[in-house]
Amino acid sequence: MITKTQLLDSMLHECTVMQHLFTKLTPEGYGYRPSPKQRTAAELLQYLSVIGIAGATCIESRDWKRFAPFSERAKEVRPEGFVEAMDRQKAELIAFFKGIPEERFATAEGLLPAGASMPLGAALMNGPLKWLTAYKLQLFLYAKAAGAEELSTVNAWAGVDKR
Repeated sequence: MITKTQLLDSMLHECTVMQHLFTKLTPEGYGYRPSPKQRTAAELLQYLSVIGIAGATCIESRDWKRFAPFSERAKEVRPEGFVEAMDRQKAELIAFFKGIPEERFATAEGLLPAGASMPLGAALMNGPLKWLTAYKLQLFLYAKAAGAEELSTVNAWAGVDKR
């Protein structure tokens, strides 16, 4: 069974990799949009700045109406404030996990957005951790398409430059 600490560490790693990938975007790349109905890079950064803690909060409380304040907060994030916004999210994730007793993590039920209920630990893994990972890769692709041609697999998974 995965522990609270292992899950938190994985989520924090994804956030740190996103901060690294952000440094590869240029201001000209903030407006990059793959197609008319997709987010711009700047809009993706806003979403990334809250999706981990917003999802975790809603899943644990079993109340998806609690997502709205996070959406409002995300709208205020500008690219130049992304690293700080991610630091805030990481601190919130640490506090969130610290506030969940081990027994609750293992036995409580979490509620996913489509209505599926599952053990809290599994719900946090199948929701926020997977969302952070998937959207991190979207940021990787956006940065690469917007001109950061030097990016490689190690940037996407380890959050470091190729040696």
